[in-house]
Amino acid sequence: MAILKKAIYLWLVRCMSWLAHFKTSTRVIYLMSFADNLDFIRELNQRVPGRLTVYYQPSAATGAAQLVAEGIATQPFHDSMQFALTGVPVLTQATDIYVDNYFAFTAGLKRRSGQRLIQLWHAGGAVKAFGWGDPQTKQRTPEDQRRFQQVYDHITDYVVGSRKMGQVFAESYQVPMSRMRVLGYPRSDRYRQAPWVKTTQAAIYAQYPEFRDTEVILYAPTYRAGVTFELPTDFGELNLAPNQRLVIKLHPHLADQAEKLRQQYPQLVTLVPDFTTDELLTVTNTLISDYSSVIFDYALLPNCQKMVFYVFDWQSYQVDVGLQADFEQWAPGPFVKTTSELNRELAAPAKPLKLTAFNELWNTRNDGQATKRTLAYFYQK
Repeated sequence: MAILKKAIYLWLVRCMSWLAHFKTSTRVIYLMSFADNLDFIRELNQRVPGRLTVYYQPSAATGAAQLVAEGIATQPFHDSMQFALTGVPVLTQATDIYVDNYFAFTAGLKRRSGQRLIQLWHAGGAVKAFGWGDPQTKQRTPEDQRRFQQVYDHITDYVVGSRKMGQVFAESYQVPMSRMRVLGYPRSDRYRQAPWVKTTQAAIYAQYPEFRDTEVILYAPTYRAGVTFELPTDFGELNLAPNQRLVIKLHPHLADQAEKLRQQYPQLVTLVPDFTTDELLTVTNTLISDYSSVIFDYALLPNCQKMVFYVFDWQSYQVDVGLQADFEQWAPGPFVKTTSELNRELAAPAKPLKLTAFNELWNTRNDGQATKRTLAYFYQK
């Protein structure tokens, strides 16, 4: 039944898009599922005054409220009959469409010659496999696989921060490298801008003054499918030095589970719900990650001292989700699978990270000027 509903919905999108494609507009559309690229949207709105509308999903409602307060046109949306009838024609007639994620319905859009569908991905690099690299993709139905490829093929421009990321998209989506625009990852600009870093640090220290004289260890594991996260049974054996503070930051959808972890390990876990992961990176001395793209952001900050990859579910994750084949070759830190190994790494003094090679590979053009460069590329005066 679910497959049939998807097919019917995509058919409706195709019909509405075909009926609408005979007319054109100068409208620019931004499809927003993550509310962490607002600075770029603000700059885009200035570059195309009066032409931009941000269509946002419920997950980005908070960010959309900020844009509304600044006079930027927004419109809530989700896959529905109403969106197919009223939203799809607007997108079809638009000059440019920006996407920050995979939107299945775009497979049914009738794209005109000259219309641009521009991807601004929600991560600066890739650890996990996706697209055709995801082991689950090969288990999907032929119809699903065709729809996936139609979405990939519709994208005319992939904005990336490095040739490496461009290669990942080209291979994962089976699209040509000629569509990759190595302009920089706009969301990364803030990490290269000293005023934003200092202002953010000051705000955090004002609310958590104990962080000033503490080694802040941020544990930011990747989001796992199924909306669950469980630590290994030996996590209670974690040893922290008196000057170390462990802050756990789970996906926003897992706030309840984060609180359970704090209650389970009250002597170990600190929660900081009023600041985002992006913001907490500015006061982090040691980052514990696993397969999260947060490592690409942290590597841009001057306070980046140590990274540890806590991959206690390494085998199962490779089978179920998949990882970039060369992950172990370029990861800028040790891999640990047990809490005792994690204790050893946390107790060891920080060593110089191989960030130069890492950033040359993944953050090539993430120099704080990505937004300016991207807008100049698409809207040359």
